[in-house]
Amino acid sequence: MILSYFRLIRFPNLCIIALSQILIRYCIILPAFETESIITGEFPAHLSLADFIILITSTLLIAAAGYIINDIYDIETDQINKPGKNNIGVLLKLETARRLSMLLSTIGILLGFYLAWKIERWVMGGIHVFSAFSLWMYASQFKKKFLSGNILISILTALSLLIVGLFEPEFYRNFIYLALYAAFAFSITLLREIIKDMEDVDGDKLTGCNSIPIRYGLKTSKFIVYTLIVINVFFLVYVLHYFFATNKVINFWFLTLMFMTPFAALFALITMADVKKDYFYAGIFTKIIMVAGISTMIPLYYYFLR
Repeated sequence: MILSYFRLIRFPNLCIIALSQILIRYCIILPAFETESIITGEFPAHLSLADFIILITSTLLIAAAGYIINDIYDIETDQINKPGKNNIGVLLKLETARRLSMLLSTIGILLGFYLAWKIERWVMGGIHVFSAFSLWMYASQFKKKFLSGNILISILTALSLLIVGLFEPEFYRNFIYLALYAAFAFSITLLREIIKDMEDVDGDKLTGCNSIPIRYGLKTSKFIVYTLIVINVFFLVYVLHYFFATNKVINFWFLTLMFMTPFAALFALITMADVKKDYFYAGIFTKIIMVAGISTMIPLYYYFLR
């Protein structure tokens, strides 16, 4: 029973969100503040540990609500794409699921406004409202529309990283470093969303979705995925060259090879993909790439910020 509830709220995905936000705070934001305090003699004002936990909690509650809403609107589609895995109507009655998603979203939004009040920037509470509303709009409207749903989810993924820095006003002058990770999260999520659409093409076609694979076919969709992989590669090479071309600690070419290998493997997986399970594994591998990319904050901290 507990596992069914964890599956409903996509517990592993929530863990990835929480881990990402923890890494941002302790491997980027606080080290930057420590460096600044050495120079200025004063540690910048920042969220307390309790408030940071509230920020994570608010993000996870809204995300969990979004997953429930998504399952509510995907009951018909999941009967084809993921038979037996949608628990709405089995684990929870439809109306109970609606109320639970509304409750989680409401608590998440209220916590967001509490934090906005704490930092004296009420407008920041709007981020939580935007996220909750966007997840509902995605499930009810945009998911079946061409590309817009993919882009919206990619934006929300990037925002789940950016929000940690947005609630730290003193970090704004160093925001570019966090923005680079958010850009990576956006691009890799967009890539994974299209691969997921390729996996779910049969069910989506029968329920009126207008995804890239349905509109253009799997062959053209593969070409689009290849293009996104190349864009990701060029983006990463540019960033690595900018920061490490003349670095004496880590060799730029070694880093480039290390970062390019997973994308080469993904390219091969997509090339060989032929049936539904092939795209499923490619999607899982894409998520692994994203987690690995976010986790580079750890060596970044140990090598350069500690």
